[in-house]
Amino acid sequence: MLAAWLTLFVAWGGTPQEWSSAYDARLSQALGSEPSEAIAVYEALISQIPAQEEQRGEVLYWLGLARWSAGDLAGARRSLESALPYRSSRDRARGLLGRISLREQAIQRVPFTQDYRLNSLPWVRGWERGTDTDLSVQDGPDGRALRWNTELLDGQTDFIAFGFNTDGSRITSVSMKLRSDSVPAKVRLVLEDADGDVWLSEKQTIRMGRWTEVSLPIKAFVSPTDGSPVDPRTIESLTLQDLTALHTDSRGMNTVWLDDLSVR
Repeated sequence: MLAAWLTLFVAWGGTPQEWSSAYDARLSQALGSEPSEAIAVYEALISQIPAQEEQRGEVLYWLGLARWSAGDLAGARRSLESALPYRSSRDRARGLLGRISLREQAIQRVPFTQDYRLNSLPWVRGWERGTDTDLSVQDGPDGRALRWNTELLDGQTDFIAFGFNTDGSRITSVSMKLRSDSVPAKVRLVLEDADGDVWLSEKQTIRMGRWTEVSLPIKAFVSPTDGSPVDPRTIESLTLQDLTALHTDSRGMNTVWLDDLSVR
């Protein structure tokens, strides 16, 4: 993960050659090292890079990744949040923060139910688009429910997700109610394991202005590569993927409402 850094040209104080040589040497130390050793290198670099320099965000991202690899989620979150103001590292930092939130907010046991009267847990806002405030609990036409604001953009999908930390418990089914405000929505559920392998449900059509019940046994999810079923003991996350923009000419903001999540 450090290879790209070996070619950085950094020149703060001293001659450019001196800085380049010093940074290359320190980063070479971290290459292939244990997370604790890499953390020490990144922390030393951070202490020397001025706050206004864009490269500081890159090092903060790698520091967050190293802390995450070491199991220090709180330290990783601090580093990654500090990397967000830097354009060069913003997208990657936000993505890793999303993964950390999946772990922190993960379902701990099954069966699990949530009626969305108080908060949006365990869902995490998709990190590729939008902001965290797109996901909230609000009063809707049928009472309080989870509100997900998303924008229909050409050729783009969107998602929310939650994690599992159920110690190998066998998951047999997942269900929820969904409703779309502006257009009939098209969604798909995706299961992922620790290796990044995914299993997909069939696409679901969500009615506009009326609840649609989505209830799927785990055996309904299949691998997109070979059609094999998922091992229900290995699931680490579930993603609700909004595919609506790929199936309609409508563009602009839409709200997807969600209620009565159940995992068994």
